[in-house]
Amino acid sequence: VINTEQEKAPNKAPLLAGPTLDAPALILFTSGTTGDPKGVVHTHRSIMTRINLNAVHIGKDILARTLCTLPTHFGHGLIGNCLTPLYAGGDVYLGAGGGVQTASQLGAIIDAHQISFMSSVPAFWKVAKRVSPSPQGKSLQRIHIGSAPLAANLWQSIIDWSGQAEVVNMYGITETANWIGGASSRNYTPEDGLLGTLWGGEVAILDEAGQAQSEGLGEIILRTPSLMSCYYQRADLTKAVMQQGWYHTGDTGSLDAHGVLRMTGRNRYVINQAGIKIYPEELDLLFEQNTEINEACAFGIADPISGETVGLAITLNETSSLTSKQLSEWAQPRIRAEAVPRKIFIVDDIPKTDRGKINRDKVANFCLNQKTQA
Repeated sequence: VINTEQEKAPNKAPLLAGPTLDAPALILFTSGTTGDPKGVVHTHRSIMTRINLNAVHIGKDILARTLCTLPTHFGHGLIGNCLTPLYAGGDVYLGAGGGVQTASQLGAIIDAHQISFMSSVPAFWKVAKRVSPSPQGKSLQRIHIGSAPLAANLWQSIIDWSGQAEVVNMYGITETANWIGGASSRNYTPEDGLLGTLWGGEVAILDEAGQAQSEGLGEIILRTPSLMSCYYQRADLTKAVMQQGWYHTGDTGSLDAHGVLRMTGRNRYVINQAGIKIYPEELDLLFEQNTEINEACAFGIADPISGETVGLAITLNETSSLTSKQLSEWAQPRIRAEAVPRKIFIVDDIPKTDRGKINRDKVANFCLNQKTQA
């Protein structure tokens, strides 16, 4: 007699219970440049897609010896500077002592470790090109610059500093897991706002009627396989930016018939002066063309008559004695009258996040509280 209750069932292999490709892999927090930081949830699929596309567009040989000068708790530093070269089989060298120390020794570090690739932010390069001699060797093949607008004159000065490296202005957002496209100095002449073409996915322009267009001027929207799955525990914010498969960046720009993308600015910081829209990023890039200015940051100031007026914070180089009046006179023939800053604040330093990015609201508060108008 067989006791069926005691009979053991045949051994069966358990089903795999590990994470799927579409399970959450990483939460990256935005820098808070356009508001409070948000938790950006990326899946294994979005991260691996981005890393693979990066490696394909950069090349494994170039990624052989990468220098990371950025914090590794956000996409540019973690995914672009570390995970991409490691996945490609390369070595990663972490810059010691923080960005300023690394910037001051950059040429020597590149030569000592035979660095072939590096990527950083414009603020890092504004320091490095002034205080560090160029590398003497020929190891450096490619430089990426991203996470903030890059002025054409700074782009060109980095090309000159590097000697022979390819210098690429990159476009990327935390929500798209690092870079999604770029403009190389091998293919383009440096130009303010030039972002180049996409590395996988689609880009379109949202026109004033709310329709996606293959060219024109408006909000930049994207479809990319490296897009986040959501904002952590913020379904409301996710719904606002992800619509019908398109991610709404909040960036304003233009797209031409050849798929070349250019950025004008961010909708969040548009200065509305009596109904006239002024993009502060354009003013930043314009004033940084002045060789006596190290850095510029424009912002809106509340005004009871026009709604907003234009404010500007600048840092000058060591030998400059420019005044706000002289700077205003310099700007007048170069831009439309309503965009000339009404208040110019000459400061020792423009506040930034640990990622080298600027929060215009904080800069405005800093300037207005310091009363440093000259």
